[in-house]
Amino acid sequence: MRYEPDRCRLKELYRTTGINQRMVHIITGIAESQLSLYANNKSTMTLAIAHTIAKAMNLPSSDVLYTWREISE
Repeated sequence: MRYEPDRCRLKELYRTTGINQRMVHIITGIAESQLSLYANNKSTMTLAIAHTIAKAMNLPSSDVLYTWREISE
């Protein structure tokens, strides 16, 4: 069995953490346009980017940035 990212939770996490897209941009240097692509599920983050964003937002793990779908083989 394996997993793949299903849906990005950035918009939800912006609301619950109180850290918005602009703040994440300022902390990480990741372009707001790129953050928007992630938040709107137009692009999937690399592990390094997910880790960077998770640290900037004080999240317990980068895993919480997405809902995950199990792929049965």
